[in-house]
Amino acid sequence: MGSICCSSPAHPVQKPHQSLNQNGSSQGPISDEQSIFITPNTFVTKNLAAFSSVYELGKTPLGSGARGEVHICTHKSSGDKRVVKIISKASLPESVIKSGSVLDEVNIMKELDHPNLPRIYEFFEDEKYFYIILEFCKGGDLFEKIVELHKFEEAKAAEIMSQIFSGINYLHSKGIVHRDIKPENVLMDKKDSLTLKIIDFDTATFFGKEKFHEMFGTALFMAPEVVQGTYNEKCDMWSCGIIMYILLSGIPPYDGTEEMIFKALKNVDIKFNGPRWERISSEAKDLLSKLLIPNPAMRISSSEACQHKWILEHAELVSNEDITHVLENIKSFKRSSKLKEAIHTLILSKFVDPSTFTTENKVFELLDENKDGSISTEDLTKIFEKEHMSSKQAKICANHIMEEVDSDMCGKISYSEFLRASVKKNQFLTKENLQQAFNIFDKDGDGIIELEELKKCLSPGAEINKEVLTEIMHQADINGDGKIDIYEFEALLLDSLSKKNSRESL
Repeated sequence: MGSICCSSPAHPVQKPHQSLNQNGSSQGPISDEQSIFITPNTFVTKNLAAFSSVYELGKTPLGSGARGEVHICTHKSSGDKRVVKIISKASLPESVIKSGSVLDEVNIMKELDHPNLPRIYEFFEDEKYFYIILEFCKGGDLFEKIVELHKFEEAKAAEIMSQIFSGINYLHSKGIVHRDIKPENVLMDKKDSLTLKIIDFDTATFFGKEKFHEMFGTALFMAPEVVQGTYNEKCDMWSCGIIMYILLSGIPPYDGTEEMIFKALKNVDIKFNGPRWERISSEAKDLLSKLLIPNPAMRISSSEACQHKWILEHAELVSNEDITHVLENIKSFKRSSKLKEAIHTLILSKFVDPSTFTTENKVFELLDENKDGSISTEDLTKIFEKEHMSSKQAKICANHIMEEVDSDMCGKISYSEFLRASVKKNQFLTKENLQQAFNIFDKDGDGIIELEELKKCLSPGAEINKEVLTEIMHQADINGDGKIDIYEFEALLLDSLSKKNSRESL
């Protein structure tokens, strides 16, 4: 959990803007199926059951912070290992508990849909605690890796920084500033991998044109302007610069107590001299010099950092075979009903191990040229032109894919939309995953999905016209009893079963 140098709680999160076309808007009931927008955040809800009835808590904390502890926990019905952040109400002012602003972290994480940012599953509340259930990254944190290796080769450092910049650029493009970027908040997906995720959003907030004044973060990675008391999202880029400095040199540019660091930051001037820097390329030092500029107005932005020569030169190569394989899957993808789309999204974002998507993630990062966490028609056109298509053919193919894959019709393909189109169904539509998905839809656990349960899963924040809901129900309701059982649920999803065969078996 993040170090907080400010003793007062963060102000409630306020989004600077919100789409009027998303579920949960104030536009009135949804009157057609295509206006239902399914994202991973659709399924992040408050679980009204007791935490202990759903999860078994690990005894030893992974870490602790100002507001509580982080533990590994086991999801009892599936056996999946996850992480729970337990926030003690005793540590919070009464006003924070009543306003619900302690769950600002949940509201921010629900917005995230990116390969370098963690999943959030659900949250609980009881008389003493809040519980936030998050993805468990098995590889430990970047700090441990730095201690183990002391310093990194430039190619490895660039691989790490590229992912951090990509995740930060996605956050900034969504109007989110993290405010506590440090090695302990960068986790490795697996022990033998440098695939990483940026974690710990308890000091993150949405930003607009206003400046921030609260002092949040960890002293060593804190930007000079944070100490001075007026800053914006560029504070994250200074923190990235300190991480990159440590990766390449094995030591921080300055150290000491908080007081000593704050004093150093009042007149900071970081140099790259001495034996440690003689073998470091001029490109790496150029990027560092642009990150570690005390004046945030002159500091490089996250999007500029993603496009820096040092990052691009060390970009991980993706094999032509992998690119072709993923593109063929996307080209053959056909838009499905909203119920199928919801179930696919639920399984891919909640039940399948993220390391399963290694190949797809590499191709996604390749296609996402400006690193904003989405793929445009132009991105697709460029890749098809590289695949030796004519410009005209490439455009036609890109437009066709956008029409099928861009289910919320925003003009770009998000990460979850990309996974739905690129991951083969036989990789994730297993009996076990379908049973878990059915259990999520079956809110009362009686073995049947009824109309009201369907509505809660498809659109937890908005009303859907009964006629639309009934039509969606009819897509799976083979025997016409106005309900969906597990056999009908499986028949809808498994391509090897036709409705006719399912009806006969029923």
